[in-house]
Amino acid sequence: MGKITLVFILLCICVVLSVARPRRRPGAGHERKWGHGRLEGHGRHASPSFDPFMGPHSSETSDSSEEWGRPQRGMKHHGFGNRFEIGPGMFGLGFGGEFGLPKFELDLDWGNFDDQDDQNWWEGPNVCYTQSEKLENVTEITSHFRFHSVICDVSDTTYKCSNTRHTPRGKMVLTEVYECCVGFTRKPEEFGCQEEVPLSSIPDLLETLGLTELTSLLGSVGLSSEVLASDNNNFTVFAPSNEVLAKFVLPALQRHGGVDVMKDIGSVEIVSQEISDSVIEDTRNILLGHVAVGRLTSSRLTDDMIVETASPLKSSIRINTYEQPKKLVTANCKPITSTDNIAINGVVHVVSDVLMPVTSSLLDIVKKNPELSFLKTVLGSSHRAATLREPGSYTLFAPTDAAFKKHADLLNRLLGDDKCMGNILQNHLLPNVICSSVIEGRAQTKNSLGRALQMSRDKDNKLYVEGAQIIVKDLMATNGVIHVIDDVIIPDESLNILELASKKNYSEFFKLVERAGLKKDLALAENITVFVPSNEAVKSLPAKVLAEVMSDVELLKKTLKYHVVPDLFACRGLYNNKLLDTLEGTSLRINEYSTFPFGREWLQTVQCASFEAETIKGCNGNILVVNKLLSPPTGDLLDVLAMDRRFSNLTALLKVADIADMLQEEGPFTLFAPTNEAFKRLGSDAVETLKKNPSHLKSLLMDHVTRDVICCNAIMRSNWFDQQRVRTLSDKTLSVHKNRAEQRFVDKAEIKQCDLMATNGVVHVIDDVISEKKPQRGWPADRFEGWFWDFK
Repeated sequence: MGKITLVFILLCICVVLSVARPRRRPGAGHERKWGHGRLEGHGRHASPSFDPFMGPHSSETSDSSEEWGRPQRGMKHHGFGNRFEIGPGMFGLGFGGEFGLPKFELDLDWGNFDDQDDQNWWEGPNVCYTQSEKLENVTEITSHFRFHSVICDVSDTTYKCSNTRHTPRGKMVLTEVYECCVGFTRKPEEFGCQEEVPLSSIPDLLETLGLTELTSLLGSVGLSSEVLASDNNNFTVFAPSNEVLAKFVLPALQRHGGVDVMKDIGSVEIVSQEISDSVIEDTRNILLGHVAVGRLTSSRLTDDMIVETASPLKSSIRINTYEQPKKLVTANCKPITSTDNIAINGVVHVVSDVLMPVTSSLLDIVKKNPELSFLKTVLGSSHRAATLREPGSYTLFAPTDAAFKKHADLLNRLLGDDKCMGNILQNHLLPNVICSSVIEGRAQTKNSLGRALQMSRDKDNKLYVEGAQIIVKDLMATNGVIHVIDDVIIPDESLNILELASKKNYSEFFKLVERAGLKKDLALAENITVFVPSNEAVKSLPAKVLAEVMSDVELLKKTLKYHVVPDLFACRGLYNNKLLDTLEGTSLRINEYSTFPFGREWLQTVQCASFEAETIKGCNGNILVVNKLLSPPTGDLLDVLAMDRRFSNLTALLKVADIADMLQEEGPFTLFAPTNEAFKRLGSDAVETLKKNPSHLKSLLMDHVTRDVICCNAIMRSNWFDQQRVRTLSDKTLSVHKNRAEQRFVDKAEIKQCDLMATNGVVHVIDDVISEKKPQRGWPADRFEGWFWDFK
């Protein structure tokens, strides 16, 4: 039984089990509260493993049809051909279904196994249905395969499903909402919405909610009766509390050089008509910035939604939703403390603060702030300013001028380097909006470099990002939010190779570079990959070898240049037997090994040295850490044997068998090389006897050669069902294994010395000659050969 057959059988079993399970309707027996869970690419969240949706707000067109107040019973189902569905209690994957292609669907349902025959509450009376469509432009070239997802959310009074599919026009999002009709609500476990609630106008509702300061202020500027009491339109009001309005009004008046002229809210003195008109006009515009046309209940407030207000200043309100570490909905980064207070002519959401008009972009705010002048200069010199002017959804951690002065030497050096300075800026920019109010304890989010930034709130309510304190928070812009910080967050990507090696404390490598006089070369080089030996790798070198290298500067320089590749590579971009040209002139060989499907070990090597860490990205190149100091090979496999007296018999026999020339070919090969002592164990005249039978000798020697590079690190401890095997050039299989004492064997011969590297492969020194296999008792070895891991 081969490995492919085994995997196919397991897949068939999974399919049979999944088909046997009935599919549940979305939402049946599975409720999710309003707001989105932590789904990749859906919503913004801050948590101990905070991973928000990456990417700016897309440009869009919409075609919506809202039928508020139309009762609807039953679910409305839509099919769009191919689909990839994520829903409560089910996972579906489909291919085909369009253009007459065959359709295959895998439906794995490991959700709630309890049977539920109850009807969904939204199928009951007094439930209204609306739907809307949104088209997001997508410029990617796609094939006939289409992505289709369905995400549903359930609250006490709302059931909402967002159905996303890719079409030739772009990404289409169809949103369907079932919710209690105006004037009705429901109790938990109640079918439909059977509780009738009395409704009033928005001004009366504000009085009922105790928002008396707002009511008075609206009346003073003529908005209460003129607009909000009208029956002609529906409105959404984001209403600040009494406390925050009281703090807002007096400072606003003081800025105009007068006192409160609005008698309805406690004026004490009448000032000039000019000041009076100015205060009233400004206050009216700010209050209109809290009002939007239309009834926007919580089910219609989506993450990163931009709500256009009625303000003449053309200000907008940005909605953000978070699920972790706490459930939170914000309007311009101000928490919404109460939602869905329904009125006859609209809805009121209570917010924790006044929403000041938002009309400037992130770049405009930076330019106007005198404490951010160095940041403005940096933005101009790195050509990143346009990003902060364009529409989108960003968070900018903006260092002050004092913060930049802490790193004057580094930053002055990088001012003319667009790439390195650009990396610093991207380290401070998030591709999503993170409001300060969502940060609790410790959290993290990814920035535009793809790196995780650590954020925290301490017991004194101070906020930090990567150790830098946020000293001014939540400066809202039309394309995001700014938090001003007191330090610059320096990423690895802004440092050159030597600065990076020093930061990561690879001091032994740094000493070698200094001794060889290559510091300037590595600092000024561009787009290089350096294989840096760990401190332990350098220290583990025999004292004699290290002394020889350190005393011969030219040899040291040649050795270090062998660690440098004049191109950018990362661990994940390397593959088995890839050759990398070095500055020294010879190549590095990459190899990969895995114990799949019966194990999870995966190994990547360069010249049989193992990688010890993920790729460390710098400004002018990447660092790949390895567990050995790499030495340039001195020749091919035959050269390696010829230069070592231990292999004089083997070298002679290879020539007699007429396979010496083969070991000088491109390869790659692995040669398990018996020493002279190993041949003596066959008998005193064994070598001469073998020479007399060239055909037998050739077969025997071919048993010691494989057509691939097998490093010693790739020989792992195994169990009875996943033994490692290698196939030789004589088409025989040999077992290789490692015991508890870390000794490695090929067949029954112990590998005494590992990884003698050649230009076309590797030599392992063994203490015995691999003889022909003897017949085995019991079941033949090939009976279970499909279970063995074959390096070939």
